[in-house]
Amino acid sequence: MIKFSGRKQEEENFLYYIPVKKHKTWEVRKGKVFLIFKHDKMIEKALRWLVKKPYVSDIELDNLGSKVWQLIDGEKSVYDIGQEVLYCFGDKCEPVYDRLVMYLRYLNKRGWITFHIGSKKK
Repeated sequence: MIKFSGRKQEEENFLYYIPVKKHKTWEVRKGKVFLIFKHDKMIEKALRWLVKKPYVSDIELDNLGSKVWQLIDGEKSVYDIGQEVLYCFGDKCEPVYDRLVMYLRYLNKRGWITFHIGSKKK
């Protein structure tokens, strides 16, 4: 039996993962997604007082990031999301899966999404 290792095999398996949103407060303004953050933890309250930071802040996602965020529904796999992004943006998003995997890993690292293992029956 041959076992494959390395980045290529990992990315192929990653296409079956299903991203799920953990960060629930967001909204769409003029076609772009804004992630909204409330700074209500004790340490954040103290820091807000010291540096006069607002209670609520937001992060604006670009067009591609906004589309990906809206496609994350807990049912579509990374492969499915990539296909829809490719359909919407065409060659402007190439290489689609390299970029998508990197972006989803970033969202996961920030704690805004998580992953479930999907089915390989596609």
